[in-house]
Amino acid sequence: SPHYGERWARHWLDVAHFGESDGFEYDRMRPHAWRYRDWVIQSLNRDLPYNEFARLQIAGDVLHPRDSKALIATGFLVAGAFDSLVPAGDEMRQIMRQDELEDIVGIVGQTFLGLTINCARCHDHKFDPILQSDYYRLASALAGVKRGEHKLPSEPIPELLARHIQRLERQ
Repeated sequence: SPHYGERWARHWLDVAHFGESDGFEYDRMRPHAWRYRDWVIQSLNRDLPYNEFARLQIAGDVLHPRDSKALIATGFLVAGAFDSLVPAGDEMRQIMRQDELEDIVGIVGQTFLGLTINCARCHDHKFDPILQSDYYRLASALAGVKRGEHKLPSEPIPELLARHIQRLERQ
């Protein structure tokens, strides 16, 4: 049933902190957020293996750069709330970027490692498995993640749709 993916995607989208708007002061709508939501639903309905499901959401753009579905999957990294306020000063912009990166690192850690690793941004804990140096290694791996609209590679038109277009052109 297609409702299987819809039901279980709700749980995953909660884990990903998915929102169709930015939140914060301006709370701008994200006109293309539905693509990530629908990708999750379709992946669950296709019974995509979890290891591939996870890999695509963390690095789909690197693993399959010409595959629009893999690019859409990386929406996981930017699905959460985002303060779109642009401060005037360079120092404040850098602080906001580090806070944004902390959110991304935190969601990856909580989702795929089952650990809250945000506190490692500032210090090591005696008994925590994630050291501050590990935190910054992960942060540097995710530092290329930028929010915004990205152009997707064009996909070939499915055969059924191509025939329908030809039929309409003839009419």
